[in-house]
Amino acid sequence: MTQLAYITQGHSEYDDRLWEILDGSGIDPHEFLGLDYFSLAPFFVLAGATVAPEAHAHGDHLHVTGVRVTVSEDLEEGFFAAIPEILADAYSDEDEDDDDDDRISLN
Repeated sequence: MTQLAYITQGHSEYDDRLWEILDGSGIDPHEFLGLDYFSLAPFFVLAGATVAPEAHAHGDHLHVTGVRVTVSEDLEEGFFAAIPEILADAYSDEDEDDDDDDRISLN
């Protein structure tokens, strides 16, 4: 597994390739709770990554210390090809019907 990101409050670490894509996307990195690009976690999953929290509980209180984003080595290049397209589709202003793009399949 390759770690693409370790997201924490105030000090997130991103793979250089992923950071370049995210930084170039124009998406606000602090859309959600001040965690750099945390709001994009579902899109990371759709591009083939695994998102796993690091947390511990004190009775009924849960404390999340960070979130790891990883991808298996055989999916890494596909992830880097898919994530810009997924983000562009999700954050575009236009409602486009493009049934010709079959790079990402959910079946």
